[in-house]
Amino acid sequence: MMVVVLRALSIGLALLAAAAGGALGQPVSYPQAADLLPGAPDRTYGDLARLVAPGGVRHIGGEDMGDSAPLSSGVKRIAALPVRSGGQDRMALLLDFGESDDGVSGFVILALFDMAAEPRLLDAAQVAFDRYTAFADPARLAAGIGDDLVAIRSTHFNSSQGYVTTALILLRAGRIEPVDTVSTFDDRTCARQRSQLLGFGPGAGEPFADIVATVTERTEATGEDCGGEDVPGPPTRRITATYRWNAAAERYLPDSDAFAVLAQEKQDRF
Repeated sequence: MMVVVLRALSIGLALLAAAAGGALGQPVSYPQAADLLPGAPDRTYGDLARLVAPGGVRHIGGEDMGDSAPLSSGVKRIAALPVRSGGQDRMALLLDFGESDDGVSGFVILALFDMAAEPRLLDAAQVAFDRYTAFADPARLAAGIGDDLVAIRSTHFNSSQGYVTTALILLRAGRIEPVDTVSTFDDRTCARQRSQLLGFGPGAGEPFADIVATVTERTEATGEDCGGEDVPGPPTRRITATYRWNAAAERYLPDSDAFAVLAQEKQDRF
């Protein structure tokens, strides 16, 4: 059991630290509130955070996510990522306010800033779907000529299960726009352990490139004596969906319901 606990802990820590190296050579940094902004000797990251009012910020998941508020008004952690939006260099901050008042998830805001001259908040949205939230790896992907896609993962874990929700978000023309959320699930029984890992990358397409997302599921035997319990399923399977830009809808749409089916499988396995 201790091995399982340590594995679950390592999964959670890996997700929280996953942004050590983002796509396209743009690493995520973890500044303190008092740290000076690049090229702005009289401005700090705390000054940017104070431009964001947590109350009333919409959730990227829509109205179904309900209303929540942070238990604390102070920012606990800051993650910073240089991005492109609307053909301009921008700054994306992930502002972690700690726990939310719903007692289930954290309260984390993705905020997009124009850093030219006087820093200006362009848009902000709550992006926490679970207890721990951080930039994914890769954190940033060039989706269009001047607009990036960012990935943010929320997770919680226990001794035999790990839950991950990855939000894919387009930074289009200074706005934070949802693409999709993908749910993955790691679990372990006596006889087998199963893991699911999401990866994504750009494909072809204009004006926005296709986004190819793949969940790789691996199942392996634990080697323990479990009274004849079977190890179900193939050792490896891959679930893939391609998101393509729909000009009429002005958003990315998946080419299949593969991830919706995967989410239902997760529900059935609880």
